[in-house]
Amino acid sequence: MANISVPVDGRFQFSFADAAVANASLGRMPWDGIEQVGPDAYVVRGSWPTPKPTPTNSFSSAVATSSAPEAKPQSAASALWPNLK
Repeated sequence: MANISVPVDGRFQFSFADAAVANASLGRMPWDGIEQVGPDAYVVRGSWPTPKPTPTNSFSSAVATSSAPEAKPQSAASALWPNLK
């Protein structure tokens, strides 16, 4: 088999039934404003692909996760009166 590289389309895709119901609820024809990109895959005409978010291991995200104070279990009384000791 040959190796095939297929780009990922980042636009929100939906079926024709979803598009027809949405257009009918707006009072439009079933094909208004959509384009077909696959066998039963449709996108909003003129929409732009959105890149998938990539996780970052930057300093700020590492500090934000490591510097959060640990929550201490509280009794019912300390929840009502936090300064009472």
